[in-house]
Amino acid sequence: MLRGFIVLRVVVVSTLLLSALLIQLTFSISLPLKPIYYLAAFAYTSSIAALLLLDRLRPEAHLAFQIIGDLVVITGLVYLSRGPDSGFTFLYLAAVSAGASLLARRGGLITAGLAAVFYAVLVDLMAVGAIRTPEYGDFEPRVWSRAGLYTNVALNVAAFFATALLVTTASERLREARADAERQKAEMAQLQALHTAVLASMSSGVVTTDLSGTVTYANPPAFELLHLRPSDVVDRPLTSIGLVDEKTWETIRASDDLQRFEGHRTLKGAHAYFGVSATPLRDDEGRKIGRILIFQNLTDLKKLEGEVRLKEKMAAVGELAAGIAHEIRNPLASISGSVQALRSSASPGTSEYRLMKIVVDESHRLSSILEDFLKYVKPRERAVESVDAAASLRDVMTLLEHSEEMSQKHRLVVDIRPASALLDADAGQLRQVFWNLSRNALAAMPAGGMLRVMTESEEGRWTVAFSDEGRGMTAEERDRLFTPFAQGFPRGTGLGLAIVYRIVEEHGGSIRVDTASGTGTTIHLSFPMKTRRLRAAEGAGVREVA
Repeated sequence: MLRGFIVLRVVVVSTLLLSALLIQLTFSISLPLKPIYYLAAFAYTSSIAALLLLDRLRPEAHLAFQIIGDLVVITGLVYLSRGPDSGFTFLYLAAVSAGASLLARRGGLITAGLAAVFYAVLVDLMAVGAIRTPEYGDFEPRVWSRAGLYTNVALNVAAFFATALLVTTASERLREARADAERQKAEMAQLQALHTAVLASMSSGVVTTDLSGTVTYANPPAFELLHLRPSDVVDRPLTSIGLVDEKTWETIRASDDLQRFEGHRTLKGAHAYFGVSATPLRDDEGRKIGRILIFQNLTDLKKLEGEVRLKEKMAAVGELAAGIAHEIRNPLASISGSVQALRSSASPGTSEYRLMKIVVDESHRLSSILEDFLKYVKPRERAVESVDAAASLRDVMTLLEHSEEMSQKHRLVVDIRPASALLDADAGQLRQVFWNLSRNALAAMPAGGMLRVMTESEEGRWTVAFSDEGRGMTAEERDRLFTPFAQGFPRGTGLGLAIVYRIVEEHGGSIRVDTASGTGTTIHLSFPMKTRRLRAAEGAGVREVA
């Protein structure tokens, strides 16, 4: 501001000086330019002095120094242009305006007072002849009466003070307006920062679109939940990011009410489910300008809901199983014993003998189902001990290789790494889990195929995966997989996987199933390890059995 004021003075003085020279050269008027040169030199000198004192004086003192210098130059110009007859008196108003705008009300009034003193003293001295009035050729100066001079001085002084008051009032209002604007700007910046922080701190994703469905904004959690980059979301169609399909978007666009629905997309090879709420986005005047969608990842919640439903089903079936088992077991034993007694009196090869054999075999099968029921409903008390799960798995795989289920059309690939993993578990139940899953995998491949069994340990958990190349499962079959009797194979009771689920849950483990119709099935088991220390035992690696 101070430098600008200095530059402005230099520009004005230079303009006046050039104007005088142009007038003299253009109109051949003889002007006394020597005094004007002196005034210009004084103005330039004071400007240089102001620049040198710029960092040494307080801003108020520096402005006062410049304004006084300006008043001296203006008074000199007024004197050279015959005092009360001068056409440069208006320059006093410029100096007063500068003082009022830069030094506030008090500075403006002081500047107006100094301008009044300078002008009044100059006119008075010229009127009494204390200083000679400049003469220019044949120009006759105007003769002023005393009353005229007093009136001239009074009017100019009044103009000085009126200008000071008006400019001061305008400057104060301007400063207040600027202060209000700065305050509002700061509040808007603070509100914007808060708005940004709130959206960035939310656990939910927020996406806004225009009326055509193009994404106009997405908060950082939205990118994280969708596993997409900002360039893949913003300025792209909403339907392209996998949150909604075309049909759902048409429903959202056609309604002005709150819409709730579920969307899904594939993240890292697995389906992720999102709960989405969509509402109209309106401007300050209430006009609809787009849509705002708020969504959350519900995948874990969906899994939890599925587990709860499964446990409820298993509990209900378990109660039923207990009652049925106790009601049927004893009569079944009586029937089986009676038929065996009758069969001993029948001749082998007769139809009666064959029918009674069928009755005995089916009685044994039904008895096996009842035994599995009792294991499922009332499992024996677990004998928890430190078990090497990797060694138990190797033993079960060895038995599987030599079992009836393993045909020449099957291949078994076992990859156990690390070679040892200690768990707090019931050794018998753990082997039962491995056995049931292995037999089920082979049963799912009646035409042959490869069963791959792989293990790994990470972050204190031991994981084993059974992958087959069978027919796979539909979504409905997947949801009912661990429900008793939900899925069975020939010669099976339909309780094997239900028992597996219960054993894994009781051991603090978890089960995850990856399957699709026609692509095979992979079942992942995860157990907490007793210790994170792994023994690098011999025999680690991959082996294949054809």
